[in-house]
Amino acid sequence: MKPRPRILVVEDEDAIAQGLVLNLQRKEYDVDLATDGAQALTRAEEENYDLILLDVRLPEVDGFEVCRRLRERNDFTPVVMLTARSQPDDIVFGLKVGADDYLNKPFDLAELLARIEVRLRRQTWGSATDDDSRDTPKLPTRVEFGDYWIDFSTFQAKTRSGVVELSHKELSVMRVFLSRPNQVVTRRELLTEVWELPNHPNTRVVDNVIVALRKSFEENSWRPQHIHSVRGVGYRFTP
Repeated sequence: MKPRPRILVVEDEDAIAQGLVLNLQRKEYDVDLATDGAQALTRAEEENYDLILLDVRLPEVDGFEVCRRLRERNDFTPVVMLTARSQPDDIVFGLKVGADDYLNKPFDLAELLARIEVRLRRQTWGSATDDDSRDTPKLPTRVEFGDYWIDFSTFQAKTRSGVVELSHKELSVMRVFLSRPNQVVTRRELLTEVWELPNHPNTRVVDNVIVALRKSFEENSWRPQHIHSVRGVGYRFTP
């Protein structure tokens, strides 16, 4: 019998917090609650969660900073942010610090539960035996290109800096590239497949990940051998 997914809810408004916990438990998830950012960071360090549902406006440490610190210590647990803020720059900032998804309050419960389910399924992306994406073919566990390699089972990669652990987003973008060698992949396609934000007005979050990947896999980012820019469209990956 498979273990039930574990979710950490981080929310300081009692009514919302209790409602979230109750509804997630009804979906047969194991749920813990943290009511401020400092408590959330402690719980995430002490326990292994499959997903963190994170409010932005929190006492002690806000949600943006919680997410940033998690990623800084190489904790890539999927994070879904909840916030009353709806400005595009806030959404972009949340994604840049490492959030996987973003939902504005007041939110539709059915939509939130559906997004959580999708994120939990995507946790298996690092496994070569899983293919939860209808558009992305399966890849071997370990893929080599040039002087580098990526191991999708461990999130590790040989880069210019040696063997390091890629972020979830970096790994997911490389998964798309490696499954479509020598093909043009648009920014919108990456935004759809990796971030699940097909209609988001700003693609800067994609470019930020590309910059990070070039630092890892290109000797000269101005003359890339692997990750090429296609002006006004997106990128093309050459193994």
